[in-house]
Amino acid sequence: MKRVPYLALVGLTALATAASAQLMGNGVYWHSGDGGIPKYTPKVDGNVSDLEAGGYHLSWKPSDIWAWGDKYGYTQDSDLISRRIRVYAIDVDNNLYLADGEDPAENGTDVDLTTNYYFSWDENNFYVAANNIDNHYDVVEDRTNGANDNAFWQRDTFWITFDLSDGTGANNTNNIVDFRAAPVNANDAAFSMQIQHFQDGTGTQINYGDDPDYFLGAQLFGGPNSTGYYLESSVPWDLIFLFDPDNRNRVGSGFAFRGRFIIPDPDGDNLYGQTYFGGDQTTIGTNNKWPRFILQEDLSVPTAVEESTWGTVKKLSQ
Repeated sequence: MKRVPYLALVGLTALATAASAQLMGNGVYWHSGDGGIPKYTPKVDGNVSDLEAGGYHLSWKPSDIWAWGDKYGYTQDSDLISRRIRVYAIDVDNNLYLADGEDPAENGTDVDLTTNYYFSWDENNFYVAANNIDNHYDVVEDRTNGANDNAFWQRDTFWITFDLSDGTGANNTNNIVDFRAAPVNANDAAFSMQIQHFQDGTGTQINYGDDPDYFLGAQLFGGPNSTGYYLESSVPWDLIFLFDPDNRNRVGSGFAFRGRFIIPDPDGDNLYGQTYFGGDQTTIGTNNKWPRFILQEDLSVPTAVEESTWGTVKKLSQ
């Protein structure tokens, strides 16, 4: 089954609703919310209900990606036959992979991976929690030749790339920061948290277990649960702005940044699947098209999420 890209995007600016929502790179709004991250200090202890109640909720899943692509277009033909499927919608991609032992009927569906992320901030930290639906919790990479702490793509991982310039700077210098967290406790593994700062086109990546002090007090709790996995983390702004200290004082109500997400989902295989949010095969490195987030005092009233089920959306591909 294949879909043909539909690239005639008509009247994009007219599609923004009065309630607003997450602004995407194609000028259309996602349905999770308005991108406003509230000022809220949770108790970071692995109980994600605190941030679920008080944080900004960002969510996407395969059925959302189908619906988005059908409405706004695809950058390439879809491929539902290969083990790594390809659904390249504008600004969001589904590249989930059929792992050995995985139920083929679940591959690339909402059961395979549904993301639920929650964000808040205060003067000291950026907070993130996850309560993801995943049919296979996997934090063990290919160890045929020994452990490889750097192989985050072979483990369930939260990965955000910050653009601290709000899309005005280059995509490979000190305004760009990668932060990754696995759904484990900080001290359980060297790879529990990873941060990579860029300067003059070169990235410097540090694993938490190799230098915990480098992370300036960052916290992480995580593990499996009955529906997939959870994590909760506090990330110091001083760490995020480590290579851009002159702009650290910009953090406060009204500060805006861009954020792109790549979420690996290996499902027990040495190969891997993934899903993108905020970038597609044509805009993955175009930071001024990544979704925009704004720090604010309070949580905005969330917009209604469009009702859709995988079964309903899946019929569109037949």
